Amino acid sequence: MRWRRVRTRHRWLDHLVRAGVRFHQVDARRLAAAVSFSAFFAVFALGLLGFAVLGYVVDEPVADQAVQRFLDEHLPRMDTDGLRAARGTAGLIALVSLPVIGLLWVGALRSAIRAVWRVEEYPGRFLIRWLIDLLALAGLGLLLAISLSLAFGAEALLEWLLDTTGTNQRPASGWLLAAARFGLGLAVNLLLSIAVLTALPRLRMTIRRVLPAALLVTGGLELLTSLGRLVVERAQANPAFQLVAGAAGLLVFLVILNQLILYSAALTATATTGPVKDLATGQHLAN
Repeated sequence: MRWRRVRTRHRWLDHLVRAGVRFHQVDARRLAAAVSFSAFFAVFALGLLGFAVLGYVVDEPVADQAVQRFLDEHLPRMDTDGLRAARGTAGLIALVSLPVIGLLWVGALRSAIRAVWRVEEYPGRFLIRWLIDLLALAGLGLLLAISLSLAFGAEALLEWLLDTTGTNQRPASGWLLAAARFGLGLAVNLLLSIAVLTALPRLRMTIRRVLPAALLVTGGLELLTSLGRLVVERAQANPAFQLVAGAAGLLVFLVILNQLILYSAALTATATTGPVKDLATGQHLAN
Protein backbone atom coordinates (compact mmCIF):
# COMPACT_ATOMS: atom_id res chain seq x y z
CA MET A 1 0.00 0.00 0.00
CA ARG A 2 2.83 2.39 0.83
CA TRP A 3 4.49 1.68 -2.52
CA ARG A 4 1.22 2.46 -4.28
CA ARG A 5 0.91 5.74 -2.42
CA VAL A 6 4.46 6.66 -3.42
CA ARG A 7 3.68 5.89 -7.07
CA THR A 8 0.47 7.89 -6.87
CA ARG A 9 2.28 10.84 -5.33
CA HIS A 10 5.16 10.78 -7.83
CA ARG A 11 3.74 10.35 -11.32
CA TRP A 12 7.17 10.24 -12.95
CA LEU A 13 8.06 7.22 -10.78
CA ASP A 14 4.78 5.54 -11.67
CA HIS A 15 5.57 6.10 -15.34
CA LEU A 16 9.02 4.52 -14.99
CA VAL A 17 7.48 1.49 -13.27
CA ARG A 18 4.77 1.08 -15.92
CA ALA A 19 7.41 1.29 -18.64
CA GLY A 20 9.45 -1.39 -16.86
CA VAL A 21 6.39 -3.64 -16.66
CA ARG A 22 5.75 -3.19 -20.39
CA PHE A 23 9.42 -3.89 -21.10
CA HIS A 24 9.15 -7.17 -19.17
CA GLN A 25 5.78 -8.18 -20.63
CA VAL A 26 6.96 -8.01 -24.24
CA ASP A 27 10.24 -9.80 -23.42
CA ALA A 28 12.23 -6.80 -24.62
CA ARG A 29 15.58 -8.30 -23.59
CA ARG A 30 15.13 -11.04 -26.17
CA LEU A 31 14.04 -8.48 -28.76
CA ALA A 32 17.12 -6.36 -27.99
CA ALA A 33 19.37 -9.39 -28.48
CA ALA A 34 17.83 -10.03 -31.91
CA VAL A 35 18.28 -6.39 -32.93
CA SER A 36 21.89 -6.41 -31.67
CA PHE A 37 22.71 -9.40 -33.88
CA SER A 38 21.78 -7.45 -37.02
CA ALA A 39 23.33 -4.23 -35.73
CA PHE A 40 26.62 -6.01 -35.02
CA PHE A 41 27.17 -6.83 -38.71
CA ALA A 42 25.76 -3.47 -39.83
CA VAL A 43 28.43 -1.68 -37.78
CA PHE A 44 31.20 -3.62 -39.52
CA ALA A 45 29.73 -2.84 -42.95
CA LEU A 46 29.42 0.82 -41.99
CA GLY A 47 33.00 0.79 -40.74
CA LEU A 48 34.20 -0.57 -44.10
CA LEU A 49 32.34 2.20 -45.88
CA GLY A 50 33.91 4.78 -43.58
CA PHE A 51 37.42 3.46 -44.23
CA ALA A 52 36.73 3.45 -47.98
CA VAL A 53 35.61 7.09 -47.86
CA LEU A 54 38.70 8.03 -45.83
CA GLY A 55 40.81 6.21 -48.43
CA TYR A 56 39.64 8.69 -51.07
CA VAL A 57 39.71 11.72 -48.77
CA VAL A 58 43.42 11.27 -47.98
CA ASP A 59 44.32 12.20 -51.57
CA GLU A 60 44.13 15.80 -50.34
CA PRO A 61 47.38 16.74 -48.50
CA VAL A 62 45.62 18.61 -45.68
CA ALA A 63 43.16 15.77 -45.16
CA ASP A 64 45.99 13.22 -45.31
CA GLN A 65 47.70 14.83 -42.32
CA ALA A 66 44.46 15.06 -40.32
CA VAL A 67 43.53 11.43 -41.03
CA GLN A 68 47.05 10.24 -40.16
CA ARG A 69 46.84 12.02 -36.80
CA PHE A 70 43.50 10.32 -36.17
CA LEU A 71 44.95 6.91 -37.09
CA ASP A 72 48.03 7.45 -34.91
CA GLU A 73 45.76 8.23 -31.97
CA HIS A 74 43.09 5.56 -32.41
CA LEU A 75 44.48 2.91 -34.81
CA PRO A 76 48.28 3.05 -34.52
CA ARG A 77 48.82 -0.04 -36.68
CA MET A 78 47.20 1.58 -39.73
CA ASP A 79 48.41 4.39 -41.98
CA THR A 80 46.99 6.38 -44.88
CA ASP A 81 48.86 4.29 -47.46
CA GLY A 82 46.98 1.25 -46.20
CA LEU A 83 43.69 3.12 -46.58
CA ARG A 84 44.52 4.01 -50.18
CA ALA A 85 45.42 0.41 -50.99
CA ALA A 86 42.22 -1.03 -49.49
CA ARG A 87 39.70 1.65 -50.44
CA GLY A 88 38.46 -0.03 -53.62
CA THR A 89 37.83 -3.46 -52.12
CA ALA A 90 36.45 -2.07 -48.86
CA GLY A 91 34.11 0.28 -50.70
CA LEU A 92 32.78 -2.46 -52.97
CA ILE A 93 32.12 -4.85 -50.08
CA ALA A 94 30.46 -2.08 -48.06
CA LEU A 95 28.21 -0.91 -50.90
CA VAL A 96 27.01 -4.47 -51.52
CA SER A 97 26.59 -5.58 -47.92
CA LEU A 98 25.44 -2.40 -46.16
CA PRO A 99 22.00 -2.09 -47.84
CA VAL A 100 21.19 -5.76 -47.15
CA ILE A 101 22.47 -5.83 -43.57
CA GLY A 102 21.08 -2.35 -42.95
CA LEU A 103 17.62 -3.49 -44.05
CA LEU A 104 17.80 -6.45 -41.68
CA TRP A 105 18.76 -4.11 -38.83
CA VAL A 106 16.03 -1.57 -39.63
CA GLY A 107 13.43 -4.34 -39.92
CA ALA A 108 14.48 -5.91 -36.63
CA LEU A 109 14.48 -2.60 -34.72
CA ARG A 110 11.20 -1.47 -36.29
CA SER A 111 9.43 -4.72 -35.41
CA ALA A 112 10.89 -4.67 -31.87
CA ILE A 113 9.68 -1.12 -31.16
CA ARG A 114 6.24 -1.92 -32.59
CA ALA A 115 6.13 -5.03 -30.39
CA VAL A 116 6.71 -2.79 -27.37
CA TRP A 117 3.75 -0.71 -28.53
CA ARG A 118 1.69 -3.91 -28.97
CA VAL A 119 0.81 -3.17 -32.57
CA GLU A 120 1.36 -5.29 -35.66
CA GLU A 121 5.09 -5.88 -36.00
CA TYR A 122 5.11 -6.45 -39.78
CA PRO A 123 2.41 -4.17 -41.21
CA GLY A 124 1.46 -4.19 -44.89
CA ARG A 125 2.80 -6.21 -47.77
CA PHE A 126 6.37 -7.43 -47.78
CA LEU A 127 7.56 -5.44 -50.82
CA ILE A 128 6.01 -2.18 -49.63
CA ARG A 129 7.35 -2.74 -46.11
CA TRP A 130 10.78 -3.47 -47.56
CA LEU A 131 10.76 -0.27 -49.62
CA ILE A 132 9.65 1.80 -46.61
CA ASP A 133 12.41 0.25 -44.51
CA LEU A 134 14.89 1.14 -47.26
CA LEU A 135 13.64 4.73 -47.24
CA ALA A 136 13.90 4.77 -43.43
CA LEU A 137 17.50 3.53 -43.62
CA ALA A 138 18.36 6.18 -46.22
CA GLY A 139 16.57 8.83 -44.17
CA LEU A 140 18.50 7.95 -41.01
CA GLY A 141 21.75 8.05 -42.95
CA LEU A 142 20.84 11.42 -44.49
CA LEU A 143 19.80 12.81 -41.10
CA LEU A 144 23.09 11.65 -39.61
CA ALA A 145 25.08 13.17 -42.47
CA ILE A 146 23.26 16.52 -42.25
CA SER A 147 23.49 16.63 -38.46
CA LEU A 148 27.20 15.84 -38.45
CA SER A 149 27.85 18.36 -41.23
CA LEU A 150 26.07 21.09 -39.27
CA ALA A 151 27.91 20.08 -36.09
CA PHE A 152 31.33 20.09 -37.78
CA GLY A 153 30.47 23.36 -39.54
CA ALA A 154 29.48 25.02 -36.28
CA GLU A 155 32.65 23.76 -34.60
CA ALA A 156 34.79 25.04 -37.49
CA LEU A 157 33.03 28.41 -37.32
CA LEU A 158 33.70 28.65 -33.59
CA GLU A 159 37.39 27.80 -34.11
CA TRP A 160 37.59 30.46 -36.84
CA LEU A 161 36.03 33.06 -34.55
CA LEU A 162 38.51 32.20 -31.79
CA ASP A 163 41.43 32.47 -34.24
CA THR A 164 40.12 35.74 -35.67
CA THR A 165 39.65 37.36 -32.28
CA GLY A 166 43.00 36.06 -31.05
CA THR A 167 41.51 34.22 -28.09
CA ASN A 168 42.44 30.72 -29.24
CA GLN A 169 45.51 30.66 -26.98
CA ARG A 170 43.58 31.35 -23.82
CA PRO A 171 42.77 28.40 -21.51
CA ALA A 172 39.07 29.23 -21.64
CA SER A 173 39.00 28.69 -25.41
CA GLY A 174 39.86 25.01 -24.97
CA TRP A 175 37.02 24.58 -22.51
CA LEU A 176 34.69 26.43 -24.86
CA LEU A 177 35.56 24.16 -27.79
CA ALA A 178 35.17 21.04 -25.65
CA ALA A 179 31.77 22.23 -24.42
CA ALA A 180 30.72 23.02 -27.99
CA ARG A 181 31.75 19.56 -29.22
CA PHE A 182 29.87 17.94 -26.33
CA GLY A 183 26.74 19.99 -26.92
CA LEU A 184 26.75 19.43 -30.68
CA GLY A 185 27.24 15.69 -30.15
CA LEU A 186 24.27 15.58 -27.79
CA ALA A 187 22.15 17.48 -30.33
CA VAL A 188 23.01 14.99 -33.09
CA ASN A 189 22.23 12.02 -30.84
CA LEU A 190 18.95 13.61 -29.73
CA LEU A 191 17.76 14.08 -33.32
CA LEU A 192 18.64 10.49 -34.18
CA SER A 193 16.93 9.20 -31.01
CA ILE A 194 13.70 11.00 -31.88
CA ALA A 195 13.83 9.60 -35.42
CA VAL A 196 14.44 6.04 -34.17
CA LEU A 197 11.55 6.20 -31.68
CA THR A 198 9.05 7.74 -34.11
CA ALA A 199 9.91 7.55 -37.81
CA LEU A 200 11.41 4.07 -37.75
CA PRO A 201 8.34 2.31 -36.22
CA ARG A 202 6.08 4.66 -38.25
CA LEU A 203 4.42 6.28 -35.26
CA ARG A 204 3.41 9.92 -35.12
CA MET A 205 3.32 11.53 -31.68
CA THR A 206 3.86 14.88 -30.03
CA ILE A 207 7.36 16.07 -29.19
CA ARG A 208 6.25 16.34 -25.56
CA ARG A 209 5.61 12.60 -25.50
CA VAL A 210 8.80 11.44 -27.19
CA LEU A 211 11.29 13.99 -25.82
CA PRO A 212 11.85 12.45 -22.34
CA ALA A 213 12.50 9.03 -23.87
CA ALA A 214 14.79 10.51 -26.54
CA LEU A 215 16.75 12.36 -23.84
CA LEU A 216 17.17 9.06 -21.98
CA VAL A 217 18.60 7.40 -25.10
CA THR A 218 20.87 10.40 -25.72
CA GLY A 219 22.25 10.43 -22.19
CA GLY A 220 22.64 6.67 -22.11
CA LEU A 221 24.47 6.65 -25.43
CA GLU A 222 26.89 9.32 -24.20
CA LEU A 223 27.55 7.34 -21.02
CA LEU A 224 28.07 4.08 -22.92
CA THR A 225 30.42 5.81 -25.36
CA SER A 226 32.50 7.24 -22.51
CA LEU A 227 32.73 3.84 -20.82
CA GLY A 228 33.64 2.28 -24.17
CA ARG A 229 36.57 4.68 -24.57
CA LEU A 230 37.87 3.69 -21.14
CA VAL A 231 37.62 -0.01 -22.02
CA VAL A 232 39.46 0.52 -25.32
CA GLU A 233 42.23 2.48 -23.58
CA ARG A 234 42.65 -0.27 -20.98
CA ALA A 235 42.61 -2.96 -23.68
CA GLN A 236 45.38 -1.25 -25.64
CA ALA A 237 47.66 -1.59 -22.62
CA ASN A 238 47.01 -5.34 -22.33
CA PRO A 239 47.63 -7.51 -25.45
CA ALA A 240 45.51 -10.34 -24.02
CA PHE A 241 42.46 -8.06 -23.90
CA GLN A 242 43.00 -6.80 -27.45
CA LEU A 243 42.02 -10.19 -28.87
CA VAL A 244 38.47 -10.04 -27.55
CA ALA A 245 37.87 -6.46 -26.41
CA GLY A 246 36.90 -5.15 -29.85
CA ALA A 247 34.23 -7.60 -30.95
CA ALA A 248 32.98 -8.55 -27.49
CA GLY A 249 32.92 -4.93 -26.32
CA LEU A 250 30.97 -3.87 -29.40
CA LEU A 251 28.41 -6.64 -28.88
CA VAL A 252 27.91 -5.74 -25.21
CA PHE A 253 27.59 -2.07 -26.18
CA LEU A 254 24.91 -2.86 -28.76
CA VAL A 255 22.92 -5.13 -26.45
CA ILE A 256 22.81 -2.50 -23.68
CA LEU A 257 22.03 0.29 -26.15
CA ASN A 258 19.17 -1.63 -27.76
CA GLN A 259 17.73 -2.49 -24.36
CA LEU A 260 17.85 1.21 -23.53
CA ILE A 261 16.11 2.06 -26.82
CA LEU A 262 13.34 -0.47 -26.18
CA TYR A 263 12.86 0.74 -22.60
CA SER A 264 12.61 4.28 -23.98
CA ALA A 265 10.04 2.99 -26.47
CA ALA A 266 8.14 1.56 -23.49
CA LEU A 267 8.25 5.01 -21.90
CA THR A 268 6.60 6.53 -24.96
CA ALA A 269 4.10 3.67 -25.19
CA THR A 270 2.98 4.04 -21.57
CA ALA A 271 2.95 7.85 -21.56
CA THR A 272 -0.36 9.71 -21.42
CA THR A 273 0.71 13.00 -22.99
CA GLY A 274 -0.58 13.59 -26.49
CA PRO A 275 -2.18 11.41 -29.17
CA VAL A 276 -0.38 8.73 -31.17
CA LYS A 277 -1.16 7.59 -34.71
CA ASP A 278 0.11 4.41 -36.32
CA LEU A 279 1.06 5.59 -39.81
CA ALA A 280 1.35 2.00 -41.03
CA THR A 281 -2.33 1.23 -40.39
CA GLY A 282 -3.81 4.71 -40.06
CA GLN A 283 -5.21 3.91 -36.61
CA HIS A 284 -5.07 6.15 -33.56
CA LEU A 285 -3.60 4.34 -30.56
CA ALA A 286 -5.18 4.60 -27.13
CA ASN A 287 -3.14 6.06 -24.29
